[in-house]
Amino acid sequence: MRSLLVCAAPVSGSSEYVSRLAPNADIVIAVDGGGAVCLDAGVLPDYLVGDLDSAPSEAVDELLARGVPIQRFPTDKNESDLELAIAQARRLGATEIVVTAATSGRLDHTLAVLAALAKAADMSPVIAEPDLAGWILSASGRKSLALEGAGSLVSLVAWGGVALLSARGMRWPLDGAELGPESTLGLSNEIASAQPALITVRQGTTLVFSPRDLRPPARISHKR
Repeated sequence: MRSLLVCAAPVSGSSEYVSRLAPNADIVIAVDGGGAVCLDAGVLPDYLVGDLDSAPSEAVDELLARGVPIQRFPTDKNESDLELAIAQARRLGATEIVVTAATSGRLDHTLAVLAALAKAADMSPVIAEPDLAGWILSASGRKSLALEGAGSLVSLVAWGGVALLSARGMRWPLDGAELGPESTLGLSNEIASAQPALITVRQGTTLVFSPRDLRPPARISHKR
């Protein structure tokens, strides 16, 4: 079961993008100010989760009036709003989470988002932004990823320690490569041909990013 988590980072075009993502989700959870993003997108979330410190009061009132359950937490808490939303998705039975409107604005917030997703690697997290596609690969969750899109840029970044991985079908293939958090070895690679590239993590956690620049981003291959 897939859950879409809608955050409130200032991502250009996020409302329109949410309207495209929502029909493919079984559950939509608005994360704090993400409730307003959902309303702007014409999407009624299944839940609103957070301390609501960044949620416009009029959006909260509208969601209440339309029967959306709200899980409100104290502002003084140890978890981020996204972590609380991930926990709610897990309780509801989600096995995959897609996060949007989350990776722009403050760098510290973006890093916290990546940390929360890496911690939930068993739920095969996906980052879906108008300008970025991303996936979390981990020995504890999604271990491999087949990507297609000849010429698409793909960057591999180790998270939380050394990652041991292979990347085949890339312009600069990797075979059993060790990537540390400080390594740039996986930066700005690209898919070599029309055949799907295969990225496999054998140890550790790796963040896979494909920016949407002048070329289309990589996409998950259905030619398994």
